[in-house]
Amino acid sequence: QQPPSSEENYKTATAQKQFSHLVDLAILIMTMKFQFFLRQRKASFSTICCVAFITSMLVNPVRGYASWLKCFIDLDPEEVVMHHPMVPSEDAHEEVFIEVQPYGDSTEWIASQEYTLDKGIKASRDEADSTTTNTLKLRLKVPASLEKEDVQFVVEVKGEGAAFIDLGVMCDGVRAFSRNHDEHVILQVNSTSTMADNSPIELLAGWASGFEAVTLTPTMTLKRRPGSGVAAEEL
Repeated sequence: QQPPSSEENYKTATAQKQFSHLVDLAILIMTMKFQFFLRQRKASFSTICCVAFITSMLVNPVRGYASWLKCFIDLDPEEVVMHHPMVPSEDAHEEVFIEVQPYGDSTEWIASQEYTLDKGIKASRDEADSTTTNTLKLRLKVPASLEKEDVQFVVEVKGEGAAFIDLGVMCDGVRAFSRNHDEHVILQVNSTSTMADNSPIELLAGWASGFEAVTLTPTMTLKRRPGSGVAAEEL
Protein backbone atom coordinates (compact mmCIF):
# COMPACT_ATOMS: atom_id res chain seq x y z
CA GLN A 1 0.00 0.00 0.00
CA GLN A 2 1.39 3.35 -1.09
CA PRO A 3 1.43 6.27 1.39
CA PRO A 4 -0.92 9.16 0.51
CA SER A 5 0.49 11.86 -1.74
CA SER A 6 0.96 15.45 -0.62
CA GLU A 7 -2.10 16.44 -2.69
CA GLU A 8 -4.21 13.80 -0.95
CA ASN A 9 -2.89 14.97 2.42
CA TYR A 10 -3.84 18.56 1.58
CA LYS A 11 -7.35 17.56 0.49
CA THR A 12 -7.86 15.51 3.64
CA ALA A 13 -6.65 18.32 5.91
CA THR A 14 -8.83 20.87 4.09
CA ALA A 15 -11.91 18.64 4.38
CA GLN A 16 -11.28 18.17 8.11
CA LYS A 17 -10.96 21.94 8.63
CA GLN A 18 -14.22 22.58 6.76
CA PHE A 19 -16.00 19.88 8.76
CA SER A 20 -14.67 21.37 12.00
CA HIS A 21 -16.04 24.80 11.07
CA LEU A 22 -19.46 23.29 10.23
CA VAL A 23 -19.56 21.51 13.59
CA ASP A 24 -18.70 24.77 15.37
CA LEU A 25 -21.50 26.57 13.52
CA ALA A 26 -24.03 23.83 14.32
CA ILE A 27 -23.12 23.90 18.01
CA LEU A 28 -23.44 27.67 18.09
CA ILE A 29 -26.88 27.66 16.43
CA MET A 30 -28.22 24.91 18.69
CA THR A 31 -26.91 26.59 21.81
CA MET A 32 -28.39 29.98 20.84
CA LYS A 33 -31.77 28.28 20.38
CA PHE A 34 -31.40 26.59 23.76
CA GLN A 35 -30.53 29.89 25.44
CA PHE A 36 -33.61 31.49 23.86
CA PHE A 37 -35.70 28.59 25.20
CA LEU A 38 -34.26 29.12 28.68
CA ARG A 39 -35.06 32.82 28.59
CA GLN A 40 -38.61 32.04 27.50
CA ARG A 41 -38.88 29.67 30.45
CA LYS A 42 -37.37 32.35 32.70
CA ALA A 43 -34.38 30.26 33.61
CA SER A 44 -31.97 31.65 36.18
CA PHE A 45 -29.18 33.97 35.09
CA SER A 46 -26.58 31.51 36.37
CA THR A 47 -28.02 28.73 34.18
CA ILE A 48 -27.87 30.90 31.06
CA CYS A 49 -24.28 31.95 31.88
CA CYS A 50 -23.31 28.31 32.35
CA VAL A 51 -24.69 27.42 28.94
CA ALA A 52 -22.86 30.38 27.38
CA PHE A 53 -19.59 29.28 28.96
CA ILE A 54 -19.94 25.72 27.68
CA THR A 55 -20.67 27.09 24.22
CA SER A 56 -17.53 29.22 24.24
CA MET A 57 -15.46 26.20 25.21
CA LEU A 58 -16.93 24.14 22.38
CA VAL A 59 -16.88 26.75 19.62
CA ASN A 60 -13.68 28.67 20.31
CA PRO A 61 -10.58 27.19 18.62
CA VAL A 62 -9.12 24.54 20.91
CA ARG A 63 -5.39 24.29 20.59
CA GLY A 64 -4.41 20.68 20.22
CA TYR A 65 -2.01 18.64 22.29
CA ALA A 66 1.04 17.59 20.32
CA SER A 67 0.12 13.91 20.70
CA TRP A 68 -3.03 14.57 18.65
CA LEU A 69 -0.98 15.18 15.49
CA LYS A 70 -2.01 12.78 12.76
CA CYS A 71 0.31 11.14 10.26
CA PHE A 72 -0.92 13.22 7.32
CA ILE A 73 -0.04 16.48 9.09
CA ASP A 74 3.55 17.55 8.45
CA LEU A 75 5.69 19.02 11.20
CA ASP A 76 5.90 22.33 9.38
CA PRO A 77 5.04 25.95 10.29
CA GLU A 78 2.70 26.08 7.29
CA GLU A 79 0.53 23.34 8.78
CA VAL A 80 -2.52 24.25 10.86
CA VAL A 81 -3.49 22.18 13.90
CA MET A 82 -6.87 22.91 15.48
CA HIS A 83 -7.10 26.28 13.68
CA HIS A 84 -3.59 27.41 14.69
CA PRO A 85 -0.38 27.26 12.63
CA MET A 86 2.58 25.49 14.15
CA VAL A 87 5.19 27.74 15.70
CA PRO A 88 8.73 27.42 14.25
CA SER A 89 11.54 26.86 16.74
CA GLU A 90 13.00 30.33 16.16
CA ASP A 91 9.72 31.90 17.30
CA ALA A 92 9.20 29.60 20.29
CA HIS A 93 8.34 31.24 23.61
CA GLU A 94 10.49 28.64 25.41
CA GLU A 95 13.73 26.88 24.45
CA VAL A 96 12.94 23.19 24.09
CA PHE A 97 15.29 20.62 22.56
CA ILE A 98 15.35 16.93 21.73
CA GLU A 99 17.76 14.98 23.91
CA VAL A 100 19.00 11.42 23.49
CA GLN A 101 20.53 8.68 25.59
CA PRO A 102 21.98 5.36 24.41
CA TYR A 103 19.72 2.53 25.54
CA GLY A 104 21.37 0.52 28.30
CA ASP A 105 23.47 1.51 31.28
CA SER A 106 24.07 5.14 30.30
CA THR A 107 22.50 7.80 32.52
CA GLU A 108 23.63 10.87 30.56
CA TRP A 109 21.17 12.75 28.38
CA ILE A 110 22.60 14.71 25.46
CA ALA A 111 20.81 17.67 23.89
CA SER A 112 22.68 18.90 20.83
CA GLN A 113 22.12 19.76 17.21
CA GLU A 114 24.33 16.82 16.21
CA TYR A 115 25.03 13.46 17.81
CA THR A 116 27.32 10.76 16.44
CA LEU A 117 26.20 7.17 16.90
CA ASP A 118 28.64 4.62 18.21
CA LYS A 119 29.61 1.43 16.37
CA GLY A 120 26.39 -0.32 17.35
CA ILE A 121 25.56 -3.92 18.17
CA LYS A 122 25.63 -6.65 15.54
CA ALA A 123 22.02 -7.52 14.78
CA SER A 124 22.60 -11.12 13.64
CA ARG A 125 24.95 -14.02 14.27
CA ASP A 126 25.11 -14.53 10.54
CA GLU A 127 28.60 -13.46 9.45
CA ALA A 128 27.23 -12.48 6.04
CA ASP A 129 24.85 -10.02 7.66
CA SER A 130 26.74 -6.80 8.44
CA THR A 131 23.77 -4.99 9.99
CA THR A 132 24.45 -3.25 13.28
CA THR A 133 21.86 -1.65 15.52
CA ASN A 134 21.87 1.45 17.71
CA THR A 135 19.01 1.96 20.15
CA LEU A 136 18.38 5.38 21.67
CA LYS A 137 15.97 6.86 24.16
CA LEU A 138 14.51 10.23 23.15
CA ARG A 139 12.72 12.85 25.19
CA LEU A 140 12.55 16.64 25.47
CA LYS A 141 14.83 18.96 27.40
CA VAL A 142 12.68 21.79 28.73
CA PRO A 143 13.48 24.93 30.77
CA ALA A 144 12.63 25.12 34.47
CA SER A 145 9.45 27.05 33.66
CA LEU A 146 8.02 23.98 31.88
CA GLU A 147 9.31 21.18 34.10
CA LYS A 148 6.05 20.92 36.04
CA GLU A 149 3.81 21.60 33.06
CA ASP A 150 1.95 18.98 31.05
CA VAL A 151 4.25 19.04 28.01
CA GLN A 152 3.37 16.45 25.38
CA PHE A 153 5.31 15.84 22.20
CA VAL A 154 5.48 14.01 18.90
CA VAL A 155 8.90 13.28 17.37
CA GLU A 156 9.54 12.32 13.75
CA VAL A 157 12.55 10.59 12.20
CA LYS A 158 13.82 10.86 8.63
CA GLY A 159 16.65 8.66 7.46
CA GLU A 160 17.47 5.24 6.10
CA GLY A 161 17.23 2.37 8.57
CA ALA A 162 15.70 4.42 11.40
CA ALA A 163 12.33 3.79 13.05
CA PHE A 164 10.65 4.14 16.43
CA ILE A 165 9.77 0.98 18.34
CA ASP A 166 7.83 0.02 21.45
CA LEU A 167 6.54 3.10 23.28
CA GLY A 168 4.06 5.48 21.64
CA VAL A 169 4.78 4.37 18.08
CA MET A 170 2.65 5.87 15.32
CA CYS A 171 2.78 6.28 11.52
CA ASP A 172 4.48 2.90 10.99
CA GLY A 173 7.47 3.87 13.13
CA VAL A 174 8.11 7.24 11.50
CA ARG A 175 6.78 9.02 14.58
CA ALA A 176 6.32 8.40 18.27
CA PHE A 177 4.57 10.41 20.97
CA SER A 178 4.79 10.87 24.70
CA ARG A 179 2.34 12.51 27.09
CA ASN A 180 5.15 13.90 29.25
CA HIS A 181 8.36 15.62 28.20
CA ASP A 182 10.47 13.44 30.51
CA GLU A 183 8.93 10.12 29.43
CA HIS A 184 11.09 8.79 26.63
CA VAL A 185 10.33 7.07 23.34
CA ILE A 186 12.70 4.59 21.70
CA LEU A 187 14.46 4.92 18.35
CA GLN A 188 16.22 2.05 16.59
CA VAL A 189 18.80 2.74 13.90
CA ASN A 190 20.01 -0.09 11.69
CA SER A 191 23.19 0.39 9.66
CA THR A 192 24.89 -1.81 7.07
CA SER A 193 28.27 -1.73 5.41
CA THR A 194 26.58 -0.55 2.21
CA MET A 195 25.25 2.59 3.86
CA ALA A 196 27.39 5.67 3.57
CA ASP A 197 28.92 6.70 6.87
CA ASN A 198 27.72 10.23 6.22
CA SER A 199 24.08 9.19 5.71
CA PRO A 200 22.45 11.41 8.34
CA ILE A 201 19.25 10.88 10.29
CA GLU A 202 17.11 13.88 11.22
CA LEU A 203 14.87 14.21 14.25
CA LEU A 204 12.20 16.89 14.67
CA ALA A 205 9.60 17.23 17.42
CA GLY A 206 6.42 19.19 17.93
CA TRP A 207 5.32 19.94 21.48
CA ALA A 208 2.53 21.65 23.40
CA SER A 209 2.01 22.54 27.04
CA GLY A 210 -1.69 22.13 27.72
CA PHE A 211 -4.15 23.38 25.13
CA GLU A 212 -1.90 25.67 23.12
CA ALA A 213 -0.38 25.96 19.66
CA VAL A 214 2.07 23.21 18.72
CA THR A 215 5.67 24.44 18.70
CA LEU A 216 8.53 22.83 16.78
CA THR A 217 11.97 22.05 18.21
CA PRO A 218 15.25 22.63 16.39
CA THR A 219 16.22 19.67 14.20
CA MET A 220 18.65 17.17 15.72
CA THR A 221 20.96 15.25 13.36
CA LEU A 222 22.28 11.77 14.10
CA LYS A 223 25.42 10.80 12.22
CA ARG A 224 26.73 7.33 11.49
CA ARG A 225 30.44 6.75 11.97
CA PRO A 226 32.46 3.59 12.61
CA GLY A 227 34.00 3.43 16.06
CA SER A 228 33.04 4.98 19.33
CA GLY A 229 30.39 7.71 19.38
CA VAL A 230 31.42 11.26 20.09
CA ALA A 231 28.56 13.37 21.41
CA ALA A 232 28.41 17.00 20.38
CA GLU A 233 28.71 19.78 22.91
CA GLU A 234 25.61 19.87 25.05
CA LEU A 235 23.31 22.86 24.69
